[in-house]
Amino acid sequence: GVALNCVSNGLLVREGVFDDLWIQPAAGDAGGAPGAALVAWHQSGGERLGAGDRNAERDGMSGAFLGPAWSDDEVEQFLREHGLTYERLDRMMLAERVAGSLAEGAVVGWMQGRMEFGPRALGNRSILADPRNRGMQRTLNLKVKFRESFRPFAPAVLRTHVGEYFELDRASPYMLLVAPVRNASADGDGAAALQGMERLQAVQSPLPAVTHVDSSARVQTVDRGTNAAFADLIEAFRRKTGVPVLVNTSFNVRGEPIVCSPTDAYRCFMATAIDYLVLGSCLLDRARQPAGHPLLAGRREFEPD
Repeated sequence: GVALNCVSNGLLVREGVFDDLWIQPAAGDAGGAPGAALVAWHQSGGERLGAGDRNAERDGMSGAFLGPAWSDDEVEQFLREHGLTYERLDRMMLAERVAGSLAEGAVVGWMQGRMEFGPRALGNRSILADPRNRGMQRTLNLKVKFRESFRPFAPAVLRTHVGEYFELDRASPYMLLVAPVRNASADGDGAAALQGMERLQAVQSPLPAVTHVDSSARVQTVDRGTNAAFADLIEAFRRKTGVPVLVNTSFNVRGEPIVCSPTDAYRCFMATAIDYLVLGSCLLDRARQPAGHPLLAGRREFEPD
């Protein structure tokens, strides 16, 4: 798990210790699986793909979306079978609608394509929100994640705009690099003498919902080549707000794994204060869902830590 320490990773990049740095996204025990596969590949005489390629932006894992997926037709069949209210939209209309809701302060559960491999949600099993909203960090922690209100969230930013908002000049596709937020400061109004939540609230930032107490953020860059649907959404949000950044946190609550299936996503959606749920091309409004649905029987009740 050492390589999951994103603060150390960010320091290595800034200090130039290595010519290049690439971090395997499931750098915990789960990383033993691709490690074993690579050992077998090399021992059998296999060559390293892309050997000699010095392009630091090259990501051979292509986003590491290796888990299960449900097609739009399978999602719609699930929704119809359970009598749930939804709209099915084409990709661009979906991006426009969801971006508009996010800009108005809504919280959105976002499930697309294959599930991520590793501990970070990278835009396929994510909870999304507006990073400009100063109160969003507290809202997400207390009413969605059910955890302490000071916990930080990560920004997902279009790769083409990362340098405008963060002191980072490279891709960070797996949310494993911490970088300073540009134009963020905790030095005003005696902030240095404050402690705890008071110090956090004193941080001045253009992206307060993703800026930690030390004016840094754990950055994820989004590339259209590996996640077109997520990139379309962030681009639609940029057109509406001028900001190509979203809050991105894993689609789960404290003590539970990241959602995998449409059933998991719907249960988490209805057990929290998430306003809208996106399952592939289908959009669900919390206010229009049936009360007391059998899918929700036996669901856990949560209290903040």
